[in-house]
Amino acid sequence: MRCAALLASALGTACSPADETAPEPAPCGGVRPLDLAPPPPIHTPRWAFEPWISKDISTADDTRAFVAGFAERDIPVGVVVLDSPWETQYNTFVPSPTRYPDFAGLVAELGAAGIRVVLWTTQMINTSSFDLEPGGDAYQGPAPNYAPAAACGFFVDDAQSYGWWKGVGGALDFFDPLAVAFWHRLQDPLFAIGVSGFKLDFGDSYVRSDPVATEAGPVAHQAYSEAYYRDFYAYGAAARGADDFVTMVRPYDESYEFEGRFFARPEHAPVGWVGDNRRDWVGLADALDHVFRSAEAGYAVLGSDIGGYLDRDDQDLSVEIPFDTLVFARWTALGALMPFMQLHGRANITPWTVPDHAAETVALYRYWATLHHELVPFFYSLAEEAHAGGPGILRPVGDAASAAGDYRYHLGDAFLVAPLLDAIGTRGVALPAGGPYYDFWDPAGAPLPGGQTLVAYDATARDRVPLFVREGAIVPADVASPLTGLGDAASAGHLTLLVWPSASASSFALHDTDGGVTQVTAQATATGAELGLSRSLLPLVVRLRADVAPSAVTVGAAPLPTHASRAAFDAAASGHYFDATTHFLWVKTPASAGPVALAVE
Repeated sequence: MRCAALLASALGTACSPADETAPEPAPCGGVRPLDLAPPPPIHTPRWAFEPWISKDISTADDTRAFVAGFAERDIPVGVVVLDSPWETQYNTFVPSPTRYPDFAGLVAELGAAGIRVVLWTTQMINTSSFDLEPGGDAYQGPAPNYAPAAACGFFVDDAQSYGWWKGVGGALDFFDPLAVAFWHRLQDPLFAIGVSGFKLDFGDSYVRSDPVATEAGPVAHQAYSEAYYRDFYAYGAAARGADDFVTMVRPYDESYEFEGRFFARPEHAPVGWVGDNRRDWVGLADALDHVFRSAEAGYAVLGSDIGGYLDRDDQDLSVEIPFDTLVFARWTALGALMPFMQLHGRANITPWTVPDHAAETVALYRYWATLHHELVPFFYSLAEEAHAGGPGILRPVGDAASAAGDYRYHLGDAFLVAPLLDAIGTRGVALPAGGPYYDFWDPAGAPLPGGQTLVAYDATARDRVPLFVREGAIVPADVASPLTGLGDAASAGHLTLLVWPSASASSFALHDTDGGVTQVTAQATATGAELGLSRSLLPLVVRLRADVAPSAVTVGAAPLPTHASRAAFDAAASGHYFDATTHFLWVKTPASAGPVALAVE
């Protein structure tokens, strides 16, 4: 009876278990079918590929100002993470009425601006709590959901108390259907107002037992960890739908006193984030190492905290790590050139509050966030293919032994990224065999044969890293401004296809906004190039690498008009324009429900 009454109090509703004298009565409303739903096939929603922003300590007004700061500087944002503290206590799932009054209104307001809300949490419920971060909250006594969970036996290891970085408490038993039903009822009000996901921090590492005692018997600690991440993904996707929900989880991670390991399984990791890296060159290399290990293990959507999270060494907290705007600049570029892009740091740095080079930092952050936004169709399509068993998005070059100090990687079949890991600004770049490659920063430059090393490649400009495009690349993009050079304002409302044709046919499976798949093919010919699409859901703008102006461009048997200027091309519904300065041929065609065959001669 005591368990049922405590559950009713914690959940704010009446309990009606079949037998209130039973030792473990059902949570209010009972165990529902959704509580036991298996995880769906792994899926990362399209919106999760937009740029994310996050702060450690925030409020509703501060969140609005944070978002407004990006909007005022024309920097795209798709997701806001509300990190701790946002609740009445850790992991009550009840928004703090002082920090976030009218929480539902805030979520709705951000949603109306096209911005999703993701909330930090762990699987711990505290008997006592603290916050070591300046400006954090103080909590008196146990979390209000601790007593009912303890009375009902919902913790592992017979309610053993474990210390973690936010206090002392019990760890929820994800092998107990009654415990997870109780846990889900706490989450339900958040889903009802439109919360789109959880950032799941690694409280599971602080469960010190192995095996872990659960309702289902002893399980390996790793199995307990995987159950934690599995349950959040399974229930959130069932309650909200897989297109409206993500979990942000650690794939491989080694930090603080813990040995490196994998956390969530790849099939339960719609977004993988390697966190708690130092905010210096050491931290950047550490993040790349963890991303590479995760990519090789089959995690598809990966990224890190831009600029690094920690202002102190995680192995020796007495060592302070100064903020360096050059590290931040290089990390921003790499953040944009990974599937998951997120700004998050302990010091809550924004591009406009850096200690030096502020105007330059805002400009370069705007560029990279805009490029990442433009590449959402590219990243999303690659993720859908990877989740279905295809190759990964981020593909390390070489084996693990050769990666350290180099960390070159491909993005799909299109890009080669060569990170800068020090302040010098130059590095050798070994171009893998099988190119050739084009220098992204030199659009009219000649193709560079693969298998050679570019000695002391110069990327001293703070706004760039060595970036190359492999011949044969097909890159779908959503362009609406001239900022990145991939189009201009007239590109809005069109699908932009960036194409570097090769003598060997190449293809790309574009996963469209209507849920269908458009097959795109390209090939260089003796007289020009051919491009084919199984359909064109939107009007099409093609930017195709070409060294000479074409004599004709046709779609099917119909010739397209030639435009003498970019302005004339932008104003027309169809046609082509050759830019001799950049060696790009621009082609525009209307939408088509049927196949599109474009020939350049």
